[in-house]
Amino acid sequence: MAPATKDKAVRLTRKERQAQTRERLLDAAAQVFIRRGFAASSVEEICTEAGFTRGAFYSNFETKEQMFFELLHARVYDGYQRMLQETPPELSPLEALRLNARRAAEVQSHDEGRWLFQLWLECLALAARDTEFARFAATFWSGNRSLVAGAIERMYDQRGEEPPISPRHIASALTAIDIGLAIQHLVDPKDVPLETYPQVYELLFGPMFKGADGT
Repeated sequence: MAPATKDKAVRLTRKERQAQTRERLLDAAAQVFIRRGFAASSVEEICTEAGFTRGAFYSNFETKEQMFFELLHARVYDGYQRMLQETPPELSPLEALRLNARRAAEVQSHDEGRWLFQLWLECLALAARDTEFARFAATFWSGNRSLVAGAIERMYDQRGEEPPISPRHIASALTAIDIGLAIQHLVDPKDVPLETYPQVYELLFGPMFKGADGT
């Protein structure tokens, strides 16, 4: 019997092959959605981009809408969730605010972050006319709002203080500043540089995040 070699291809399980196919379809969909916009994109073009048949598409996704939502959820919501969860616990609230403001700006400094934001804007435009897209956008923001509000609530509990307004409203304002700055940077990067993020966040929210020691 011939000995096994390092060059021998690793045999994937059926589940692993399906996951690989699904990921390639999502990568292809991202390119097609950016190139054509959601409405003008077709399942056929996505399959051609990925090098698969329509059968492979419908083995993984029921509709183009489902694929679009999964793409945004996996690469936008999950990314922000990781960013919040990976904030070092030893940081003071103000230090955490500064760090996450810089991280939010960095998202827009990379190609992937920019095209993901463009897809998110596409989703919001569709949400104005389609209740399914509106429900998805609401669910996305609700998840982020809960994560941020929970962190804010714990911060005030540790200080033995009451937040000035609902932590969920503070979380909504943080999200609104993020999206507003990202839109302005997208269309006018010279006048709204990414350095604006930490400056504006600390100016508007810093007083709420400062502890008794001023940090």
